[in-house]
Amino acid sequence: MLYPVAGFLALISLGTILLLMPFSSNSGLTFSDALFMATSASCVNGLAVVSIGHELSFAGQFILLSLIEVGGIGIMAISTIIMLILHSKMSFGQLSALSSSYSADDNSSTAYVVMKVVIITLAIELCGAIMLFTQFSDMPIWERLFFSAFHAISAFCNAGFSLLDNSMQGFSTNVVVNITLIFLIICGGFGFLALSEFVSSKKNKIPGKYLTLHTKLVLLMTVTLIIFGMLLMLNMEWDGVLKGYSFFDKALISVFQSVTARSGGYSTVNFALLGAPLLFTMILLMFIGASPGSCGGGIKTTTAAIIVLLGINRFLGRKKTQAFNRTIPEETVSRAVRIFVLSVIFIAITCILLLNFETANLSVQAGQDRFLELLFETVSAFSTCGLSMGITEYLTTSGKILLSVVMFVGRLGPLVLVQAVVLQPHSDAYYSEENVMVG
Repeated sequence: MLYPVAGFLALISLGTILLLMPFSSNSGLTFSDALFMATSASCVNGLAVVSIGHELSFAGQFILLSLIEVGGIGIMAISTIIMLILHSKMSFGQLSALSSSYSADDNSSTAYVVMKVVIITLAIELCGAIMLFTQFSDMPIWERLFFSAFHAISAFCNAGFSLLDNSMQGFSTNVVVNITLIFLIICGGFGFLALSEFVSSKKNKIPGKYLTLHTKLVLLMTVTLIIFGMLLMLNMEWDGVLKGYSFFDKALISVFQSVTARSGGYSTVNFALLGAPLLFTMILLMFIGASPGSCGGGIKTTTAAIIVLLGINRFLGRKKTQAFNRTIPEETVSRAVRIFVLSVIFIAITCILLLNFETANLSVQAGQDRFLELLFETVSAFSTCGLSMGITEYLTTSGKILLSVVMFVGRLGPLVLVQAVVLQPHSDAYYSEENVMVG
């Protein structure tokens, strides 16, 4: 359980040291800035306190890109292996479906899982980089190659780092750039196991009904959340930031922001100009995040789905949580509830601390005005999304260090929690019951 934590701490430490070197930046980074950037890159978050394209040298940008790639592949491999440990407790029929989808003969081999994650990751990133390369013809060839590779890797790893100061706002109506980034973000946030099973079922022409419940929930939640975010943005910002665009461009921008809000971190509009209702919607999407076994963060789509299904089934008077003619084990439901509750508590405590750090020298009214910005920043850091309303670089040193901790906990906290629960022995002894009035 400590190996993933130790590994990411070592990666962050190495990244911090390298970014502090004179060759990494044009004017030198402070320790808090280097730590923040190394943590954000290693945890594939995307929040940045310095301009990557201007402040960091080519060496610094390459170091940052390396941290993103290692962090993204590492988190996919670790979370996938943990999921396979959970799958090992499934029925024989479920294990057979998983085995045929994920590997030829040894789905429990750590080396096999890591190798497959690396191969699939590099293949998808290469395709994305080639597509992006066709759109930046005004750049010198080597700059164009690095620019394309940087954004392809950052998008697939759901990091959201950009060499441009305004993210991808300059390409808000470029269909190729938007579709390519959307494809990369969805693939990186879909989850290795669900992605490999889905691709395998299509390749072998297996009807969708033979997909495992996990993949069905991932598919349902991914599509639902994308449509939900897109429709709300169209409705809420039709005459706002979307004013002046054609219907097609409005739809393209809305789809892009709905996809990237859950963990991608890129933006094609200025988030500081969005209305409060849509910003709160984006906070909810960031909180849910991507899917298990992916580069993305958040409580995960399946966790949110189980929480919703739990409420629906209890409302209908069912004692068990059911979906798609299957019953979800109580252990899994309990794990989802723990992740949800602990995440809410952690975000609440962190936001209070951040508000205390960032509004200490402000008037009461000014402090109140910053509440939404800091809540947005906190959830973005916890969910490793990377979106911001533009206040990241103006945070105090205490605020930067706090958010560095939040990014780390948001990246590895749920994994450590799940692994601890899996390895935890269960007792059949309980205290006597006593009723409590509710409602």
